[in-house]
Amino acid sequence: MKTKIKSYNIEPARGQALLKFQGRIFPKSMDLFEAETVEEIKQKNQNLDLRDKQKELNADFKNLLLQGDALSACAYLKSKDIKIDLVYIDPPFASGANYAKKVYLRNGDKTKFENDDSSIGEEIMYGDIWQKEDYLNWLYERLLAIRDVMSEKASIYVHLDWHIGAYAKVLLDEVFGEENFVNEIIWSYTGPSSATDTFAKKHDTIFFYSKSENKNFNLQYIKHVSGLHNTGQVFGDNNKDEDAVRGKEETGKKLEDWWIDIFAGERYRNELQGYSTQKPEKLLERIIKASSDEGMIVADFFSGSGTTAKVADDLGRKFIACDIGINAIETTRDRLVKAGASFDILKIKDGVRLFRNPAQTTQKIFSLIDGFRPRAELELSEFWDGGIADANGNFEPVKFIGIDKKLTKELLGAVLEEIYTLEDSETGTSKVKIICAFKDLEIDQSYVNKEIKEDKKTLIEVELVSLDDLLAEKRDLLFAEDSAGI
Repeated sequence: MKTKIKSYNIEPARGQALLKFQGRIFPKSMDLFEAETVEEIKQKNQNLDLRDKQKELNADFKNLLLQGDALSACAYLKSKDIKIDLVYIDPPFASGANYAKKVYLRNGDKTKFENDDSSIGEEIMYGDIWQKEDYLNWLYERLLAIRDVMSEKASIYVHLDWHIGAYAKVLLDEVFGEENFVNEIIWSYTGPSSATDTFAKKHDTIFFYSKSENKNFNLQYIKHVSGLHNTGQVFGDNNKDEDAVRGKEETGKKLEDWWIDIFAGERYRNELQGYSTQKPEKLLERIIKASSDEGMIVADFFSGSGTTAKVADDLGRKFIACDIGINAIETTRDRLVKAGASFDILKIKDGVRLFRNPAQTTQKIFSLIDGFRPRAELELSEFWDGGIADANGNFEPVKFIGIDKKLTKELLGAVLEEIYTLEDSETGTSKVKIICAFKDLEIDQSYVNKEIKEDKKTLIEVELVSLDDLLAEKRDLLFAEDSAGI
């Protein structure tokens, strides 16, 4: 049962809104939900000498492993007045691939789920699960919330690939301001490729932004590799004396914004946790050393296998790791325990259960609705999610707002505009349904009717349906308590 306590206002974006698309949403608040402590892990830390040096910085802060959505996690941190000094996020790419992993639920049995979208129990990594507009709205809202809990000296590294990176860069300019853009880091790696008609895609992009111009940054150096950067630009004038050259060789070369000396995650086999998109510890070590000092708080709101938290702890930083997925929480817990870390595990009661991504949860919802048929079967446009049969066997098109999205007045207006636009293309439609899991208190059927009447753009009847009412007693099949305790 989700228990909403209050809402916090989200500070508006600092930059100009440059990215425009149909259905663009500008969120104004984030909801605070009740959180419960699941487990407290206290260990004799293996880095006592390091910890002794940082007693004055965040000495009373407890490392946190949070199960819940990034938005809910930010609201929780705001309620505790916790400020983060460094954020690294590797959010879903909206890519075309589905990444499956072995899932071991703690019920005494080892259960392997195959890469099959129809498996409700499977934890499918974020793959081709979004309409692009939905993804950008989702990311924008979380970037705003994350910025709200960053300290004034904080930085954020957003790790993306070619699928969505160009769009995300514009959002980041909006949220943090173009003046706070620091670097576009290219992380290049090698490996086999099946590409025959394109250049092999072998790099990710990491966007580096600061909260303000007064950012924390430690210049990094890398060992000079002969033959890789062996021109005069490395050490300057080749006529300098040998001692000066030797000194520069020992210090190394100033790190640039293209990184080719760190392999992809699968090359570090001793680190692998079963996540296909797992990043190597060396990558996080470089970022954490560059933009934080010992004792500072490092956060990852899509922590997956827990690499960021593990490396932060190794380097004497405090950490906050957050993920929706119970299996990600379990994997991170075990990894941190093995590393000797001490931390608290909290579950945020924001209504999200078991399912890591919205596509999987939505699929389960539709499977529980009597008379539901998918969009493709009914030959509806992409705007609709499917249809529900009425008493006469006729299917009424359905628009589902989303399991993790609240129906606001602004969003309702955008949905109605889409319905007005698409009316002519849907033959024989006299009634449609809008299904929502959460909504503003002011929005009800009479409010919807009033908006349609004032707009004077359609004769179609639009019914507002609560997901709770639609599922009725079947709701427990969707939001069952997790079978895997932490």
